[in-house]
Amino acid sequence: MSQSLKKVLDAANPNTLADGMRILGFGQILRSAISTQIRMGTPLAATNVLATLRSFALPSDAKASSIQRAYARAGGGTLGELAVQAFGATPADGQIAVAPNGDIVLLATSTYSQVDVEFIPEKGDEFIFAGSVAANVLTLPASLTGRGVILLADANATAGTTLGKKIILVPGAGAPAAGQARLNLAKGTVTFAVADAVTAATVTLTVVSAINVPALLDADSTIM
Repeated sequence: MSQSLKKVLDAANPNTLADGMRILGFGQILRSAISTQIRMGTPLAATNVLATLRSFALPSDAKASSIQRAYARAGGGTLGELAVQAFGATPADGQIAVAPNGDIVLLATSTYSQVDVEFIPEKGDEFIFAGSVAANVLTLPASLTGRGVILLADANATAGTTLGKKIILVPGAGAPAAGQARLNLAKGTVTFAVADAVTAATVTLTVVSAINVPALLDADSTIM
């Protein structure tokens, strides 16, 4: 009689536990499916967020989905509990937010040197894609858009007038300003600034995980 993977794991048979953990991608679960913390961290300047901000750079397969709470211990700005802002918002003094690229950002002039952050990572797979840019637009392949692009973690212009890493904006319509890049609203293309005249780029994306844990737990198990 068939059983769901959840029931097989509940049985805790030592002969099948390792296979169950492999099927579910247990390492990915530990990294990106549970709350995690930064303790007494110092945010740093980064090339892919606004120059007015400092950020905690996170792995591309575990970018921040949401911030639960944050506390500033030391620095030149307002100390104590920080006010969590909406995704992609530019935080002011005493505030904190998830940047459009999935990193965690604070206002640079607050000069925070010790910050605690509790956040939920975004579960997904990292993909790096290099391609040609036509009329300021890099079209992502169907193999990625079919799975679902979650966010643009990094955009590096490798050919064109202005090269290098771009500041990532929230998804939107139209071309961004010089030195910036963004996903379109459907998250199927990356648009660069007209002034940068980019003709080729390499982008790092977080894409919906290939391992669908809830579906696997409910489906008939392939191990017994």
